[in-house]
Amino acid sequence: MKYLKPLRIAVSLILSFTIAFLFIDYYRYLPEFLRKISLYLQFIPSVAAFSVKASGAAAGFIVVIAATVICGRLYCSFICPLGFCQDIFIRSGRSSGLVKKRGYSRPHYVLFYTLLAASALSCILSGTFFIRWLDPFSIFGRFMAFGISLPLIELNNGIASVLVKNNNFSVSVLNIKPSVSGAIFAFSVFMLIMLPAIFHGRIYCNTICPAGALLSLISRLSFFNLAIDPSSCIKCGKCSSVCKSSCIDYAAGHIDTARCVSCFNCVSVCPEQSVRFARRKIQAAGSKRERVINSDNTSATITRSGFIAGLILLPNMVFSQGKQAGAIYRQDPAKQKKYSRKSYSSPPGSISTDNFNSRCTACSLCITACPTKVLQPAVLQYGLNGIMQPFMDFSSGFCNYDCTKCGEVCPAGAILETGIEAKRRIQTGKSVFVIENCITYTNGTDCGACSEHCPTKAVQMVPFRNNLVIPEVNNAICTGCGACEYACPVRPLRAIYVEGNPVHKTAELPEVREVIKTTEPDFPF
Repeated sequence: MKYLKPLRIAVSLILSFTIAFLFIDYYRYLPEFLRKISLYLQFIPSVAAFSVKASGAAAGFIVVIAATVICGRLYCSFICPLGFCQDIFIRSGRSSGLVKKRGYSRPHYVLFYTLLAASALSCILSGTFFIRWLDPFSIFGRFMAFGISLPLIELNNGIASVLVKNNNFSVSVLNIKPSVSGAIFAFSVFMLIMLPAIFHGRIYCNTICPAGALLSLISRLSFFNLAIDPSSCIKCGKCSSVCKSSCIDYAAGHIDTARCVSCFNCVSVCPEQSVRFARRKIQAAGSKRERVINSDNTSATITRSGFIAGLILLPNMVFSQGKQAGAIYRQDPAKQKKYSRKSYSSPPGSISTDNFNSRCTACSLCITACPTKVLQPAVLQYGLNGIMQPFMDFSSGFCNYDCTKCGEVCPAGAILETGIEAKRRIQTGKSVFVIENCITYTNGTDCGACSEHCPTKAVQMVPFRNNLVIPEVNNAICTGCGACEYACPVRPLRAIYVEGNPVHKTAELPEVREVIKTTEPDFPF
């Protein structure tokens, strides 16, 4: 059984690096099948996707549950990318000498299962607002999307600028500016989990994580688990010293299978091969001990409230502004007509804002996959219920008319995958023209940037005065893509903006004009 630990390391390494690469794959190198395989078994996103559409393509969590029934919490060590990151920090603590020896510690089941119940209740009453702060995949995703992407993009652009000076164009400049404050927030939450792991091992997995809590309940009934054979155990304590979950009481010959994350470290260090991955009957001698421990800990004192509070701190984020072509016309704010957006647009395929808020786990994968970077993490655009969920920020970009990438990568089913033809008719919002802010009206100059960028020609230029033309919006064929708002050069308030549809509608198809072919011969020269 010595092969179990190397197998776990190999599988975890491949899956975690593949998932990490999904968030920083700016050049789209990763094949589609690898993306689907790596996301299929992510537990909470899979549950969310299955609740939207019950199908085999969204049933990865059922595979995880089945594996847990058979072999215990393999998900936590083999599949979960946040668990892999914790393993790195746990190993660094031992290698650096910060942690000399780790031993058995009592469980905190009251806190563990209370958070599981709160997460389940929250999903029923208010969607994913509570669970998105605890979901390990979403925490890892936000760290990659903001905390890691910022330095990588700067490094890429620095290399590109050096190569361009030498007439080498093999590396492209990425016109992406992740929020610095967003990166700080994502990094801080990530480190709030990683730093305790150095000293206390998989404490997050066995105290906070709702997926871990559910799987721990199931693992109590698993057919195979790790157990100590009392007939050959010499009580050396090596198994307990390498246990990431601090769940091995070697003196009593007991392994708490509910907390065991199946890392198989104990199997690899046992000199007598007394720790075995076998059928549950080996642990019959320790079952009484397990029941006593569970009973005693129902009155255990909870001492990690500060750690939990750190996970749900609200971000104070400043959104990035994408580069825009053309001049910026700044007007006197006192002379501009004031307006406020009543609703912000959710991504096409999310059906409605309420549906999106109730299903999105804020993993940020769609944000990193969006080619125009119109998707940005919300602060209060959706209200408190939608913090960190993606919204369409038309100051950063616009929704490409022929793009369906966000629906293709969403692992939770919050954004449904649609074909290009169907996506072209999804109306996420409607354009609103404010004539008093338009430079044609205020300055008497030509513009037309909004009309030039509109993919459906919902914004048309009509006669105005002094031989000038001014925009006019046909909302019947407007899809709310935001190209007009993004292109508008007026500041601080733009002359055209998109008012989001709380419930997405269907836009009419733009008129297709027939091209009249001439029968005259081409000019001979």
